[in-house]
Amino acid sequence: MGDRRTEILDGALRVLAEQGMRGLTHRAVDAVAGIPQGSTSYYFRSRSALVMGCVERMLELDLAIEAPAVCAVRNDHRALVDVLVDTVVSLVTTQRYRTLARYELSLAAMRDPQLRAALVCAGDTVRAFGAQMLRDLGVADAARSAEELLAMLDGLLFTMLVRGPQEPAAIAEALGPSVERAVRAQLGVSGTRTVAQGTEES
Repeated sequence: MGDRRTEILDGALRVLAEQGMRGLTHRAVDAVAGIPQGSTSYYFRSRSALVMGCVERMLELDLAIEAPAVCAVRNDHRALVDVLVDTVVSLVTTQRYRTLARYELSLAAMRDPQLRAALVCAGDTVRAFGAQMLRDLGVADAARSAEELLAMLDGLLFTMLVRGPQEPAAIAEALGPSVERAVRAQLGVSGTRTVAQGTEES
């Protein structure tokens, strides 16, 4: 993906986050991205093409930003918990625009079969990645476990975004116990740990 195309799509995601689907126009993206008028329409001739480009860019960012950190965890379930907590904290704070853009697209997809298919396909890619990671950790039914774990994380993300604390440390403290229990359940690990304090109970 070329630099200008990436710049446009990143601007489009920010427009979605700030102005919603109704605000997603070629002119608005040009303005937010700080590029000459007409640039967005040159790369994306229709609004539909721009929307599909946003879906592709979100998946690209998911795989480029979060996936490497999860892959680095390997067999350490405690490190996995910390990485997942850090990921949700990031998606509520510094990467908040990506989360809001995803919600805008997801709601629009309820009335747009083509957009829904694109989002489902992107989601399947993320779930397949999660399943492989869990398979590497020895989880027998990795596909089901990945589905459950990601659904739980989606729910926690929405909760933190809508009515959770705003400070990163407070978000991590609120998320820690729930993520810990979910990961232990999927990996079949006994015991509990307070993530924020780094203490354990067996």
